[in-house]
Amino acid sequence: MRDFKVNNIHCNGCANRIKNALKDEFGEVEVNLDAEPKIVSLEITDELIPKLRANLDELGFEFVEEIK
Repeated sequence: MRDFKVNNIHCNGCANRIKNALKDEFGEVEVNLDAEPKIVSLEITDELIPKLRANLDELGFEFVEEIK
């Protein structure tokens, strides 16, 4: 699993919107609502990160960075 900081996630509704929108393309997605900024975790290869960023942006969530 790789972890990414994402802004504009405020509640379980936001988390579920992300999970449902990304699951077909990226598989299981986890959202940690206890962290600030929130953390989105998923199995992903380097070449798919730009697509993840674009999908989150399209949903209204700001991709910040990967947590290494």
